[in-house]
Amino acid sequence: MLYLNALVGKEGYGLSLQNNILTIKKSLEDFLLIEESLTIVVEAGVSAKLLDITSHQNIEIQVKKDAYLEYQILNSKNTNRKIECLGEVAISEICLEASKESLNIELLKERANARVELLSLSSGLSLEFDQRIEHKAKETSSNISNFGVSLNKGEILFDTTGQIIKGMAKSKCVQLSKGIVMDDVSSVTSKPILLIDEYDVVANHGASIGKMSDESLFYLMSRGLTRQEAFLLILEGIVHPFIEKITDEKLKLSVNEKIEQLMKR
Repeated sequence: MLYLNALVGKEGYGLSLQNNILTIKKSLEDFLLIEESLTIVVEAGVSAKLLDITSHQNIEIQVKKDAYLEYQILNSKNTNRKIECLGEVAISEICLEASKESLNIELLKERANARVELLSLSSGLSLEFDQRIEHKAKETSSNISNFGVSLNKGEILFDTTGQIIKGMAKSKCVQLSKGIVMDDVSSVTSKPILLIDEYDVVANHGASIGKMSDESLFYLMSRGLTRQEAFLLILEGIVHPFIEKITDEKLKLSVNEKIEQLMKR
């Protein structure tokens, strides 16, 4: 993992920080840790990796032409993010804490692309996600995939809006939310909105929310597992793809332990 304060100004890393604006001029092989409010500029043609653990902050990111940003968000709380994208951005987030956060992405150049994957787990907590993607250029594409697990009076809300403005032909906007509620007093709510002002596009959304399949649980229990063990095994299959994207072993262990604690409450 790379630490911003230790690298800014050092020869070879291509990082500059002036007036709270961080400019990334050279590709980064490892993740750069972000802990406070910043405006981040990923220069044209550069490949960058960011690990965001902020709380109660504001992050603005500019992804320039032909740039690629891999953006991981871990247990961040109440942070607002705005991304202007002329290249490609891939966002993967795991949220295990009470949070109310926003994400606004603008796709500003032809073939700009944004992918968002979010895993949220709530045990007795309230988690709200306000997500908005605006297609402001032709042939742009976006895909938002949300997954929530809620128990012990937990509440999760996915408020997702995709907009393709008039004239932005050949664009594609996809939204999908999935939720599992573990009892009758917990909830996962999806509010998908598509604002489409152009005919020659692909735009769709879907939501699947309910209790964990009794058939799956009973099958595993028939093989000798307890109900709790069966539940945790199924959940592991859901969270594993998110966990595997974490390259820092200490962080990966910490997130795994936190998930196990939440699910055993």
